[in-house]
Amino acid sequence: MPELSVGLRNVRVTVPTAVRKGDPVHLYCEYELEDNERLYSIKWYKGKREFYRYTPQVHPSVQVFSTVSGIDVEGALVTVSLVYV
Repeated sequence: MPELSVGLRNVRVTVPTAVRKGDPVHLYCEYELEDNERLYSIKWYKGKREFYRYTPQVHPSVQVFSTVSGIDVEGALVTVSLVYV
């Protein structure tokens, strides 16, 4: 039987509970990879609509989807774990 590997442990997502319209927001995803695992992707959603994707094996590794109303990702302020919107 194949061994199941989830790849991530100690995942912590930090988002504010409320924000005034127009104020900046920091979205933070902290995680640890299991031994010998690689990160596939980090994705952020507003409702069911994806607005940010980080996939290290793809070029470009960061994709921002501007079709989500009310979300404006500041590309210069994006890291692997932190998104500034």
